[in-house]
Amino acid sequence: MADFNFLRVVPVDLKRYLPQFLEKDPTFSKTLEALSTEHEKQRLQLIDVTKQFFITTATWGLADWEEFLDLHPDPGDSDGKRRARVLIALRGSQTTTLSRVRDIINAYGNGYVEEHNDQYYFIIFTTRTDAASITEMRKTIEIYKPAHLGCYVYLGWAWDGKIKFDGTYTYGTNTEEWSGNNG
Repeated sequence: MADFNFLRVVPVDLKRYLPQFLEKDPTFSKTLEALSTEHEKQRLQLIDVTKQFFITTATWGLADWEEFLDLHPDPGDSDGKRRARVLIALRGSQTTTLSRVRDIINAYGNGYVEEHNDQYYFIIFTTRTDAASITEMRKTIEIYKPAHLGCYVYLGWAWDGKIKFDGTYTYGTNTEEWSGNNG
């Protein structure tokens, strides 16, 4: 990620650029302090505005990116989730590849994809369990996956290889079909 430091990396102190004898005048010294403070505010504002041009560093500028892409975030969405949605939308014109599907999955959590090209489907294994993220991931996958491929998702998979036991001799996992309009 860029530092956005431009030419100056230390707080502004205009006294550095003037002869020292001018600092002895109290009025001039106070004026320089005020100007240095304002100059520093402008420097920080310039850095903040510049950050809004890059999705990975944007904060208050995310609303502009979402408006440009006609995205409608939920009020409770974090900046990270909003950034991921903007990045997915901008990458939407690319050909959907295995790596593209992985990027979508990783935008919503951890997981991987298992291809079954000979049978025209793929399976998504994900650790994500909250309903809102799963619903959002499903919408995104449905938008970008090739229409001729089926898609299944295996919910509850864990990276550490442990299976969660719910106490009733069943396992806490679930497989759903995400192909077409069955959800």
